[in-house]
Amino acid sequence: MSVFESTNKRLQTVSDRTPGFPLTMMRLMRMTTHIQKINKDLTNAALRKHDLVEASYMVLAVLYGTDQETSTASVLGQACHEKPANLTRVCNDLETRGLIHRGTRPGDRRSVMISLTDAGRTLIASALPDVWHQVECTYVGFSDSELQVLEQLFMRQLHNLTQAS
Repeated sequence: MSVFESTNKRLQTVSDRTPGFPLTMMRLMRMTTHIQKINKDLTNAALRKHDLVEASYMVLAVLYGTDQETSTASVLGQACHEKPANLTRVCNDLETRGLIHRGTRPGDRRSVMISLTDAGRTLIASALPDVWHQVECTYVGFSDSELQVLEQLFMRQLHNLTQAS
């Protein structure tokens, strides 16, 4: 039995019992959830050798891809999709390990600025290839044109979700 077969069977049962149930859309949503969870587990496995988990990796990766490798806490939280309390916990750990530095924005002591340290830059640079290798495995056998179509479809989904909220 495939990893998704039992979920698909349950969805079919719900569809049989519920008039108007959008089976195809619900199956796609459940597949998306399965893919995301499996990718998260594989990413965490790849990050284990770097003593990172996905949340701490995301903070480092977002900072690495940001101008000046610095961000406000609120912008960083939005980019990482982390709630403030969890971002604080993750940043406490990263700061204790010397991977980030927190300080205030000049002229605005209320604004917390988070910056990548040299050690954080070195760590994220060494972790990135392990993560992108895992991502490449996800898309084995996809052509460039299929990846472009998938990207366009995902962008439409993101647009629809932002319009709905």
